[in-house]
Amino acid sequence: MKRLRPAASSASPREWLRTALGACVAVTLAIYANSLGFGGDLASRLAAPFAASSVLLFALPSSPLAQPWPVMVGNLLAACIGLLVAQWVQPPLLAASVAIVLAIVSLHALRCLHPPSCAVALAVTLGGSLPIEQSLLVLGTVLLGSLVLVGVAMLYNNLSGMPYPRALAPPTENPHHTADPLPGERNGIEPVDLDQALEEFGGFVDVTRDDLQHLLQLIEKHALRRRMGDLKAERFMSRDLRTVQPETPVSEAWRVLDQHHIKALPVLDAQQKLVGILTLADLLGHALGAAPRTWMERLRSRRDIPVSRLMTRSVRCARTDTPLEDLVSLLSDQGMHCLPVLDEGSQLVGIVTQSDLIATLYRLWLNDSENEAAPMRLAS
Repeated sequence: MKRLRPAASSASPREWLRTALGACVAVTLAIYANSLGFGGDLASRLAAPFAASSVLLFALPSSPLAQPWPVMVGNLLAACIGLLVAQWVQPPLLAASVAIVLAIVSLHALRCLHPPSCAVALAVTLGGSLPIEQSLLVLGTVLLGSLVLVGVAMLYNNLSGMPYPRALAPPTENPHHTADPLPGERNGIEPVDLDQALEEFGGFVDVTRDDLQHLLQLIEKHALRRRMGDLKAERFMSRDLRTVQPETPVSEAWRVLDQHHIKALPVLDAQQKLVGILTLADLLGHALGAAPRTWMERLRSRRDIPVSRLMTRSVRCARTDTPLEDLVSLLSDQGMHCLPVLDEGSQLVGIVTQSDLIATLYRLWLNDSENEAAPMRLAS
């Protein structure tokens, strides 16, 4: 009996109102447009399936069942099945059963599963056999209503802060352009694991594999934050920084990099604002077109130009309150070697390097190992 209890809703009352208003506007416009074009009787007969579609479009806009392809193609396909079944199968009860079976199988086959489409097939089938002219009117009504629903959903959802249709997950790029998975994915859940799990789970899951993988990554991220005690960048960043100004000669910047064994120099203007970053890659970048034997000659010939000519101006930065798990992704998966850290006033207060990250993770690992070993020592 406990399984019959309703699940807790994560939607706020504001979301309830947003969903209700959107569905009301969409269904009203769909029925009105169809009544103008195809007559009120036909439009009212399909009002119930349109209302069911609006629930998915506005309450669950990220669901695979609510995307434009299932709504438009699913409804149109179901209407075609309903017309054919009504033409060839009698009596009405048997025709309705056959229409439902054919609709569900066809929707699955064309990857356009949309539950209200079964209601469309049922409504069309129970309307009885129709001549070709009226059949075309039915298809036009279904298509126009579906287009209106999707059009209103795209406009209303995006204006109210709910992206629709759902964007496809961008392909994951390795910044080093190799075939290896990203560091954060090598010991985690892989797509093949999700495929096998979904196949073993069986049935239809109202979530795509990409969404499921993203959800699991968020779960791992929050679990990592809980275990690490919400560690922020300001706790382990380097504070004693070496910086240069835009007019600093390249020779001076090279000397600082070499003296302190570092790979990047933040570039600050007269107001101490971060305007760029100079890396070893920037210093060597202008020599890429030359033969290897002339690299040093070209570097020496340009040692007195200002660093503003070579620095990277678009700098990815962290904040003092950036969590450790976010920095792990930036400094490993996205191939960054260091991240300047800014305070609330956008002033440079530190820098987080891969060395800082490795040292911090090592200390956390040692603490976890000691905490796990303590009960064993007490027991012994």
